[in-house]
Amino acid sequence: MNTDTGLDAAAREELIRRAWYIHDARWFALVTAEFGIETANRINRQAVRAVAEAEAGRLLRALGQPEMATLEAVIATIDKGREVYVAPPLMEMEFRQIDEQAYEVAMDNCFVATNVVRAGIADRYECAVFDRLAGWHTAMGRPLSEQSVPTTTCVKARGEECRRVLTLAKEA
Repeated sequence: MNTDTGLDAAAREELIRRAWYIHDARWFALVTAEFGIETANRINRQAVRAVAEAEAGRLLRALGQPEMATLEAVIATIDKGREVYVAPPLMEMEFRQIDEQAYEVAMDNCFVATNVVRAGIADRYECAVFDRLAGWHTAMGRPLSEQSVPTTTCVKARGEECRRVLTLAKEA
C-alpha cells in the first residue's frame, strides 16, 4: 500500500490541526443547539481543561520530562506547546513574567475569538483559552489559582484587549 500523500510534514500537520479545531467548533455548535449555550460553555471549559492536561502530559514526555522548578520553565514549556498545538497565526500570545508566582499573557491573535465572532455568539461564549492554560499548569504540577481563570465572555471577540495575569496557586 502506498501511503505517500505528496504533502510535506508541515502541510500534513496543518491539516490535522485544522481538522481538530473544526471538530471542536462543530461539537460546540451542536451542544449549544441541543442543550443551550450555558451548558455548552460549562462542558466546553471542563473538556478544554481535561484535553490540555493530556496535551501537556504528552509534550512533557516527548521533551523528556523537563523539571518545572521555576515559573520561567513553565512559561517556556507552555510556549513550546503553543507552537505545537496552536501555532501562529492560529494563536499569537506573549508572556511576561511578573515575579516568581505570576505572569501576564497578552493575546494578539486568537482563532477562537475570530470564530466566536463569525458564529455570532461573542456576547455569550465563555472563553476557554485560559482554562487550557490552567490544564497545562495542572499537568506540569504548577496549578494556577482559580481566581486567575474567572468565567468571562471572550473579551477579544467583544473588541477589547485580551490581557490577563495568571498566578500560581499557593502550595499546600
